[in-house]
Amino acid sequence: MSVATYHPNTDQISQNNEPQVEQSHEGCGGGSCGCGGEHGHVHAYNPADDDGIRVMPTSDDLKRLSSDAKLIERALSEEKSNHKNLIASSRQSVPTIRVNGVEISEKAIGEEVQYHPAASQDEALFLSAQALVIKELLKQAVCADETLGETAWQADEEQAIADLLAKNVVPNTPDLAACEQYYNANPQEFSAPPVMNMRHILLASPPEEGEERIELKKQAYEMIEKITNSPNPDAEFITLAMQHSACPSKTDGGELGILQKGATVPEFEKAVFALPAGVAPSPIETRFGVHIVQVLSRVDGKQLELDEALPMIQNRLAQQSFHHALVDYLFALKQAANIEGIDINVNQENVYRG
Repeated sequence: MSVATYHPNTDQISQNNEPQVEQSHEGCGGGSCGCGGEHGHVHAYNPADDDGIRVMPTSDDLKRLSSDAKLIERALSEEKSNHKNLIASSRQSVPTIRVNGVEISEKAIGEEVQYHPAASQDEALFLSAQALVIKELLKQAVCADETLGETAWQADEEQAIADLLAKNVVPNTPDLAACEQYYNANPQEFSAPPVMNMRHILLASPPEEGEERIELKKQAYEMIEKITNSPNPDAEFITLAMQHSACPSKTDGGELGILQKGATVPEFEKAVFALPAGVAPSPIETRFGVHIVQVLSRVDGKQLELDEALPMIQNRLAQQSFHHALVDYLFALKQAANIEGIDINVNQENVYRG
């Protein structure tokens, strides 16, 4: 069993496990349109993209409490690790580390390193030693417990730790007032994203082509006027898209299908999601060129009421409360122990507090 920890400079706690957002935009192509993706297939949000695309945060992580092992990991996540407290000898070996007289062997630390990838060997050794110190603290607490003891540890280490934490880490149950306060302070966490159905005509131009863009904007305004003055605006838009659009969606009359926030480049998204249904009175400029846009339909995001969001909030606050109690317990174990050779710095100021 390995009790995992990590360094604040390499791993960050985030409430945002951002999901992939998939949109099928039939006919658009080659990154030349506002959605910035390869069309004719399904788009998947990739956080490594340079477009700055972001998706609406979800509450999937609130559906259940994390395991005890993960909570231990989080509790130690933002320690200010003082690597000067782990000084190698001239043979570059790990110093002697003891927890209440029990030595953490150099061999054990070496075997633990594989679970703690780091930027340097020193950092990996520190994280490995730190994890084993925490494990030893928990082991000693299990063995000292009257109802658990060494027998429980020998039978199942992870279950013994879980039983120990169940007895000593008791979270507070969040009341309605606390839930309502959290809801009012974080309304963005409890709203569904808007979606819209639209089509566009792309007059392609690189952003650095200033004079060309001016000319394309003139053409765009002329097309918008022609569409709005037509007895059949939909048919006119489709015809112009098939004739002039530089996006392969032209074969579908410029239709992009259903768009959700996070599925297109930021400058296009910001402009489009502010539009009502109908043909936009002005063209939209993006890095790909000038767009003439028609919003076919839109559904605005829905804000969840408190009673709808209450289960998620209760789970979130229960997680935080459990984490706070866990931090306090680990801190108490560390303070009561005699730890030699390393300072793991588990304290109230530098441990993530929810």
